[in-house]
Amino acid sequence: MAWTDVLKAVIPIVVMCLAWLLGQVNSFSERLTKIEGHMPALITKEGTPTDSPISAERRALLKEQLMLHINDLQVKVKLLEEREKFAKGTK
Repeated sequence: MAWTDVLKAVIPIVVMCLAWLLGQVNSFSERLTKIEGHMPALITKEGTPTDSPISAERRALLKEQLMLHINDLQVKVKLLEEREKFAKGTK
């Protein structure tokens, strides 16, 4: 087998590999452009990330639950203080 036969067999494969590589680079470039296009929606000008609607909803639900728990604890503390005050007053 001569070198010319080997080159005839390898050159189409190399060309196809280069074409595939250029296609991947183009695809990567398009994806990067798309991501950069969404960046203003994800990060504010100050550099802080913005909330997605899902995380904002979860955060609001968590805050509501914490506020209810804090309120319950405040009521319990107030009742204990009143009980202690009443117990000291009767002795």
